[in-house]
Amino acid sequence: MKRLLLILNLSLFVGLSAPLTASAQETVEQQARKLLEQHKSSLVVVTAKGMLKAKTTGEPLPDRDQQRRTLGVTIGEDGLLVVSNSAIDSSVGLAGQQARIEEKSVTIQSALTEFSEVEISYGDSTLLKGKILRQDIEADVAFILPDQVAAKAANKVFDRVDLSQFAATAEAADQVVGLSRSSAVYGYMPTLVMGRITGVFKGDRTFFVTDAGTAQGIPIFTLDGKPVGVTVVRVIEGKPSGVLGTLSAGSIQVMANLAREAIK
Repeated sequence: MKRLLLILNLSLFVGLSAPLTASAQETVEQQARKLLEQHKSSLVVVTAKGMLKAKTTGEPLPDRDQQRRTLGVTIGEDGLLVVSNSAIDSSVGLAGQQARIEEKSVTIQSALTEFSEVEISYGDSTLLKGKILRQDIEADVAFILPDQVAAKAANKVFDRVDLSQFAATAEAADQVVGLSRSSAVYGYMPTLVMGRITGVFKGDRTFFVTDAGTAQGIPIFTLDGKPVGVTVVRVIEGKPSGVLGTLSAGSIQVMANLAREAIK
């Protein structure tokens, strides 16, 4: 009888100390949906207008109007946001390219975009003008600050992704979630992509390769809500490679601090 009671007591102890079953825990899908709900207001659509100017080995190319639209993410309490630079600046990678002027072929020596207007849409009917504070061609990031006077007049409160809480231990095989917005066809509604980190590239900067980073300028998170980074295009020797990578949140945070120096 005593042996039976001992077995029953041990069984009760094991049952009480065992971890919760999967059905009692939050599922991966629930975690992903929670991240989207938490951060969807920080996802922005940026429209940048400007004039593309280029110098060549021969006659100058005529200036050309440019308009680019891309995704970005708010990272500052003042609304500071980051986008993939090559998504708004059509001059990136043009140096050294061939162009034709009538029947003549010329080589582009240098090119730049003079921005005339930047508009930020927040998905809540708020539209604000913005100013590009800093561009980093090699890292493929640009930082934009919304008009502070207009934001105050509109009582705009900026939801943001805190990059200082970055996923310091993220590594290959970790599950991640990419947050984005759809195209205009679906009204730029917030969307998500679930995936994994497939590789980590460590050079001058750290880039994560993920199958959740499907577009430029979207934030990638671990399931516990830590930002991994923001998707950009890898720029090699000044030219966009066309290959996406997730630039680490830590690197972006450092460059964001440099961008803020421009407004002090």
